[in-house]
Amino acid sequence: MKLFRSIRFNIILGALIAASSALGTFFPQSSVSPDKVELYRSLHPFGFRILNLFGIFNLYQSWWFIGLLGLMAFDIVVCKLWNKPPDIGATALPPENTDEEEAEKHLSQKERALRLKPFQFSMDSSLGFDEAFGKASSFFRGQGYAVHDEFHSPSGAAFLATKHRLQRWGSYVAHIALVIILLGALIKALHGFVELVPVMEGETAAMKNRPWTLSVDKFTVHFYKGTFQPSLFSSALRVKAGDKLIGQKTILVNHPLDIHGVRFYQASWGAAGMFKTATLDLGGTFLTLDQRVPKKVPGTPFSVTADILMPDFTVSNGRPDTASLDLKNPAVRFLFSVAGKPTPPLWLFVLYPHVCLKENPDGTLQHAEAPPFSLASVDPILFSGIQVAYDPGYPWVMGGALLWVLGLILLFYLHRRRFWVLLEPKGEGETQFSIGAWSSRGGREFESEFNRLMGEMKSHLNTMEVPR
Repeated sequence: MKLFRSIRFNIILGALIAASSALGTFFPQSSVSPDKVELYRSLHPFGFRILNLFGIFNLYQSWWFIGLLGLMAFDIVVCKLWNKPPDIGATALPPENTDEEEAEKHLSQKERALRLKPFQFSMDSSLGFDEAFGKASSFFRGQGYAVHDEFHSPSGAAFLATKHRLQRWGSYVAHIALVIILLGALIKALHGFVELVPVMEGETAAMKNRPWTLSVDKFTVHFYKGTFQPSLFSSALRVKAGDKLIGQKTILVNHPLDIHGVRFYQASWGAAGMFKTATLDLGGTFLTLDQRVPKKVPGTPFSVTADILMPDFTVSNGRPDTASLDLKNPAVRFLFSVAGKPTPPLWLFVLYPHVCLKENPDGTLQHAEAPPFSLASVDPILFSGIQVAYDPGYPWVMGGALLWVLGLILLFYLHRRRFWVLLEPKGEGETQFSIGAWSSRGGREFESEFNRLMGEMKSHLNTMEVPR
């Protein structure tokens, strides 16, 4: 257990968890971005195999990350929560300062403990022993202190006066909260899931982690004027378990659908090469084409077919490609033929109507003269990226977070004070007081309060201070 109580071990363990969590942000996670994981696999096949052995692409559900969280929870229990916080009274005081201990050996154990407190005060009272004890304890009660009798005998008496005693539990409550938060994270890692389900508009896709199917009846996206940057996108979503409809809602960003603790987010969208129609501008006359359905060009011997869509057109190794699934630079490949004889395919662009690329038989591209027509618009078939998340540890994490706040309030907003008061009879009708005090906020902040209380106590008991 000595290792788990080591501060160095605690720091190293916390740093490992923080570094591991950060690692999950540098590498794509299969539950959130499976397409990026596949791209990494294709670009770095050897590195992917090595990293995948350690679960880097599913890091937060990997055995070693779950083990780190469990070890941290165990370490907190062993180090901090094994025993309750001490609150020992005047009869067996743990000294806050020990440099005077040897010099005070001739004093009694009780008085020596008092003298080692950060604040000390001594005074004599002209009141009798029993009366002085009663008035002293009632004085502290009147100041809002809780008074606990330690012992009372004819030869002497002592009591402990405390205020904001709950403050000592602040650190413990905060550490218990941290254990609960870690427990919530462990529950999520073991029983929760996150998956991204792309669903084409008007189609259905199955989930991996539940025997449910998702249908997007209508996908709506609004663009900022003159661009393909979305201002709003939403999905009319239906969720079925077999043939039974278990939920439906039009979801959009920050407005998810919840079913039995499973949450469906509108996470992304894109185009995957399919479209409903593409429209050519033939110099003022518009020709609307369905995908891969040949159509005669009016007044010419040509027929044309709108073939495929590249949503974010780019050139890779001299060939057409798409940089992403976003509609950043949509382009359509057109196939022309004259009397059944095909001509080289042409690529036309929505955003650049005067640009035309010709595709060679080997698939490479070259610039071509702008034809007497252009691509006026394209109506793509979009897919909706539905992120499905189930987090059974969420209530634990939220409860732990609230408990953490409570612990911080106890720890930092309550000011705990303790007074140890020792009384001894001194001659006939007189009593000697020895007082030690401690504050959770240190000397400067408590010194003025201590001096005020001692001054008021002197007046209350008709006493005089004893010179040191």
